[in-house]
Amino acid sequence: MNIVLINSIGKNKWGGGEKWMVMAASGLLSRGHNVVTICRKKSLLAQKARQQNIPVKEIAANSDLDVMTCIQFCRFFKAYKPDVVIGCQNKDWRVASFALKLIGSNAKVYSRQGLQLLKNSWWYKWTIKTFCHGIITNTNTIKEYYDSFLPVEPGFVKVVYNGVEEIPQNIPPFDYSKHLPPDEKNPLIVLSTGRLAKQKGFKYLISAAAQIIKRHPHVYFFLAGQGKLEAKLKQQINQLGISRNFILLGFFENIHPLLKNADLFVFSSLYEGMPNAILEAMAHGLPVVSTNVNGISELIQNGINGYTVAPADVPQLAKTMEYVINNMEEIKNNSRQSGQLVLQNFSVQTMVEKLDKIITNQR
Repeated sequence: MNIVLINSIGKNKWGGGEKWMVMAASGLLSRGHNVVTICRKKSLLAQKARQQNIPVKEIAANSDLDVMTCIQFCRFFKAYKPDVVIGCQNKDWRVASFALKLIGSNAKVYSRQGLQLLKNSWWYKWTIKTFCHGIITNTNTIKEYYDSFLPVEPGFVKVVYNGVEEIPQNIPPFDYSKHLPPDEKNPLIVLSTGRLAKQKGFKYLISAAAQIIKRHPHVYFFLAGQGKLEAKLKQQINQLGISRNFILLGFFENIHPLLKNADLFVFSSLYEGMPNAILEAMAHGLPVVSTNVNGISELIQNGINGYTVAPADVPQLAKTMEYVINNMEEIKNNSRQSGQLVLQNFSVQTMVEKLDKIITNQR
């Protein structure tokens, strides 16, 4: 089959949705399909795809009514003759579907919804009904939400869990000590990762961390990521007087070295799909504390293979982190066992197999 994956994400953005696109494209190529990824010119996504030897076409939609992009799609689709198109942004599948209709193509169009992005409005309902053959999402929570208001037949929304790659061998662990006071003998490292954006809830994590640091000065928080809120988060850290124990590391392309040498992973998002960051942390056998949003409940059983808290609840987050810190050795042993289950149940191979069955209409 000829398959096209489209993602018009910004040039410098790289997150779970972009990782999914590269893993899906690479996996579908390995299963014998012809695959092209369409993304923004000179974007980080285009760069990552090329590094995996995935064919790239640089076109980007800027809105649902992007006429110039529609014309470019028409030209490309006429030559490539796709059987399936998967759009990772709503504007991607809308513009692509209209272009396919203009050239008389019967290609199927799917919307990949890694986050809860569709709204209960006439515009979303009409465009889904008119321009889309199905939705592929990564949690049953999102599926149930869409099923509750979309005017579509049962099975239109399908769930494909994100896949986590096997941990590379011989990873050099990140040296956190260069960021610590020279007299610190027994540090406990808490790691969090993600774009420095409102969605990630880092301001609540910083407030909770201040409570932990006050009682446990040997605990150090590290946040790996970049984004628009960096200056505000630095200001909050300084105002709380915790700059010694809360360090912003900036963007890391490869977080495996960070995970390998951390003691606890904390995820503070206000909304998510099935976050790769947590899958990767659990695969490393790290204890995880996460806000209980969207697909988290499908991944973490509270108190069994991780701990969940309400989003934006600073006291609960601080209390749960303190419990894990105080019982670290016992919890670490349980987390190592959970890590093997994550690698078995959320493999990239399983993800690609299910995606392949959906787009090729296999039972």
